[in-house]
Order: sequence, then structure tokens, then C-alpha cells
Amino acid sequence: MVLEEIRPLVTDRLVLRLVDGSDEDAIHQYRSDPAATQYLSHAPFDAEANRERLLQLLALGKASTGQWFNYGWAITLRDSGQVIGDARTWNSTALTEAGVLAPGEHAAGHAALAYVLNPSHQHRGYGREAAAALVSWLFTRCGVSTIVAAVYEPNRASVRLLQSLGFQRDTAVPSHQDTAGKAFPLLMFRLDSPHPSSG
Repeated sequence: MVLEEIRPLVTDRLVLRLVDGSDEDAIHQYRSDPAATQYLSHAPFDAEANRERLLQLLALGKASTGQWFNYGWAITLRDSGQVIGDARTWNSTALTEAGVLAPGEHAAGHAALAYVLNPSHQHRGYGREAAAALVSWLFTRCGVSTIVAAVYEPNRASVRLLQSLGFQRDTAVPSHQDTAGKAFPLLMFRLDSPHPSSG
């Protein structure tokens, strides 16, 4: 599925659309906030690091195809269009020299999900609403059979969110794998498609 074919995902209160360059300032507001990044795989971003990440996401999205993809999503309020967070869905993170996505690190039929909200919009159910929309999109539009998500153990809110969507701990993955130096155990969760034949 190429970029032009991806339509915004509309929920009761939100619109999830692919990120674009105009989202830079809104994303920097919370990705520079220690409260928002405490359980993310990076420290608070300065403006340059935030811009570099956004440019990388845009390049990965542009290079995505039906088989290998990496999309950044802006989580916006349906009534105002305000960006209150962002999310990511992917099964590959590397570009080839030809500028296309290389086969990913995830097993065939698997994809990963990640999300973050501006702290001023947390604890209102927006995270679950956004994650549920992306789970449905991955299963129905991308045809994946399994979605995985990594969460630092102290992030109980995110653990509860994933469990409310049916995710289960994947104990086959060691809980101590932390490549970001946060010194928290990293837990892996997985959700299998309710319609296995779609994968």
C-alpha cells in the first residue's frame, strides 16, 4: 500500500492521518517533555533531533510498499485538528541504497505498533482509541497476522491499554532487552488476528 492510498482513520473523537512536515512544532511540544518521554526509547528531544526524526519518518513512509512499510501517524482531535500525539506502524526500519524499504526485522505477517500522547491529553481514553484504530487498520488493510508492541514495565497505563485491546505478554522475548539505556525491563506484547486467514 503506497502513501497515496492511505486515508485518514476516523474514530469518535480522533482523526489519525499520516504525519507531514507541518506537524514538527506540535510533535516537539511533547517529545521534548520529560513527562512524555519517560517511557519512550529516547530522551527529551531538542528541536534538531525532533526534526531529524520527523524527516526520517517521512522518508520511511514514502519508501513504504504493500509488503514492507513504516508509517508515522499524527493523532489529531476530530473537532479541531489539533495534534495531540503520534503513533507508528511498521515491519521494516531500513532503507536500501535504491531508496526502498528493506525486508524488516519482524517475522512474516508481523508488524509493530507504538504511540505517545501529549501529557495534557492523557488519561482521557485517546490513546486506546487511537491504538484500536491502528490495530484494526493493520489487520484489515495490511493483512498482518500478529501485532507486537514493546512497553517498559513501569508504564502501567500503556500495559493496561494494550491488555484492554487483547494484547498478551509474549514471554518468548526476554524482558531485559533495553537498547535505549532507560534501565527499565522491556516487556513485549502480541495480539494475533481474530481472522488468521487474513495474514
